[in-house]
This record gives sequence, structure tokens and C-alpha cells, in this order.
Amino acid sequence: MQRIRKLFFTLAKLAVTAAVIFLLVGKLGWEDIIATTMQAKPVWLVSGLLVFLASGFLGVVQWRILLKNRGIPLPFGRSFRLYFVGMFFNNFMTGGIIGDAVKVVSIKSRDGKGMAGLAATFLDRFAGLWAMSGFAIIGSIILLARGSLSSGKIGTAVISLAATFLLFAGIMAFLVSKPLQNLFFKITGSFKIFSRFKVDQIISEMLLEAHDVHVIGKVALLSALIQLLRIGVHALVAGSLGMLSASNFHYFFIFVPIVAMLMTIPLPFGIREAAGGALFTLAGFPMDAAFVMGFLATLVGLAASMVGGLFFITDKIVVRGNRNEENLDCSTAV
Repeated sequence: MQRIRKLFFTLAKLAVTAAVIFLLVGKLGWEDIIATTMQAKPVWLVSGLLVFLASGFLGVVQWRILLKNRGIPLPFGRSFRLYFVGMFFNNFMTGGIIGDAVKVVSIKSRDGKGMAGLAATFLDRFAGLWAMSGFAIIGSIILLARGSLSSGKIGTAVISLAATFLLFAGIMAFLVSKPLQNLFFKITGSFKIFSRFKVDQIISEMLLEAHDVHVIGKVALLSALIQLLRIGVHALVAGSLGMLSASNFHYFFIFVPIVAMLMTIPLPFGIREAAGGALFTLAGFPMDAAFVMGFLATLVGLAASMVGGLFFITDKIVVRGNRNEENLDCSTAV
């Protein structure tokens, strides 16, 4: 039954992806899409790939700091492999949390600290999203200062981002505030369903203590730099199509965070890219180039994620080889 359900959801996602691509091709025209794509300058795209890889390297450093803070001092080599394997699954499995689950499961199976691994991974993701929302606020301020808030839909997006930023600020306040934590645990303690799913235990692992201040500072700095590089990837892809200028760069600080937040939802391929293309089109970017930019940015991310794919394949080969050796030893002993 479970296999049938998974097959159904996979087919449904493929159907949605095919429908989105069909609609875009019908709206933009296949010839225009090809012509726009062929205009992309490879140097800019390669630069975007290198920038994405650099952000991934810094992501490893940040995740490792959080793991160590939660009592999991992983060697840098293993952290690097796990992080990029997680990135591979996040990009290829059409769900931005699949890779996070893979990392947590690996830590639980090999280190026996699944709860702490979950907490570190959650804090890593939370820091990235909050940094993205912070950049979105900066972009929105620039937009307002220039008096460019002409579209009602863009205005709605800006208001939503401001609300998201305030939500993240509230979560951060909860993570460091003892009174808020005591109130939360008092409420959850009165409901059996929370204790059944170990909600208090999970949340407790994610809380930040007074001695974690130095960790917060390091993570805040790294998150800001990582997400700035991720925004830079989209800007470089836009530059490859001749779309980047001093008059429109602030839109990347607003729209890329929206796309990043959509990546936390297991949406079919094409939905996020189409949403990003629609937003940039509303901001005055050429329609065909805006949609092509979204898909090219995704492809750059996929190319960078192949490093994790190679790690995953080689790990599988090594594990299979070790099992074969064990079976051979057993048969020889018999």
C-alpha cells in the first residue's frame, strides 16, 4: 500500500511538472525559450556554479559548528560528505527537507544522537531562512526608497516577507528566552498528545543557552554570507542573460528568498521556477528571460549538488563491497 502511495505521488508530481512546462512552452514559445537560453554566457554560469559551491563549503562549516554545539563533533570530511549528500537529495528529490532527513538518519544510525542531529539541522535551516528574510527586508527597503512599489502583487510579497521576518524573530526570541520557554512547556505539559510525540524533548534540544552566544554570532555571520552567495548565484545567472543592472539588483534580494522558502515545501519541479519567473516578470524583467533565468539557476544548483550525488554513490559502493567481503569471509569459514 505504501509503495502504491509513493508511486501515486511521484506520478502526480511528474504530471504537474509536465503541465507547468507545457503551459510555459505554450505561453513563451519553444523557439523563444531556446533562443534566450542560447544567449546565456557560459562564463557567468560557471561563476554561478563556483559561487554555489563556495556557499556549500561555508554551509558545511556552519552545520559543523551547530553539531559540535549539540555534542556531535563530526570530522570535517564526514560533515562535508553528509552536507553535500543532503544538498543532493534536497535538489533532486523535489523536497527541500528530504536531504535534511538523510543527514539526521545518518547521524542517528552511526552516532546514536538523532535528536541532537535533528536540532542542529533545524537550527542550520532556520538560520538560513532568517538570513534570507533579512536580505528580503533590505531589498524591500531599497524598493520603497526608490518608489518602485507600483505592483500590488509585489506589495503583497513585500508584506508577506515582513511578516515572515517577524515570525522568525519570534521563533528566535523563543529559542533564547527562558520565560517564553517555560510558558510553552507549561502549555504542552497539559496535553498528552505532545508527550506522546516527544515534543518537549525535541524542542528542548533546539533551545539556545547563555553559553551559546558565541555560537549564535558565528552562525549569524556565516548564514548572512552563505545566503548572500546564494542570492549572488541568481544574480550571476541573470547577468549571463544580460538582465542584471544597478537599477534592478534589489529585486533579487526580495524574490530569491521567496523561492528559497518555497524550496522547503516538496513541490514538483517547475513550480518554484515558474513562481520566481512570474515575480521577476511583475518587476519588469522580460518574460522569456525571467522564466529561463529561474530554470537555469536551478540547473546550476543541480550541477553543484552532483558532488553530493557522487559521494552518495561511492558510499553505497563501499558499503556493498564491505558486505560482500563479510559474506565471503563467512562462507570461507564454513
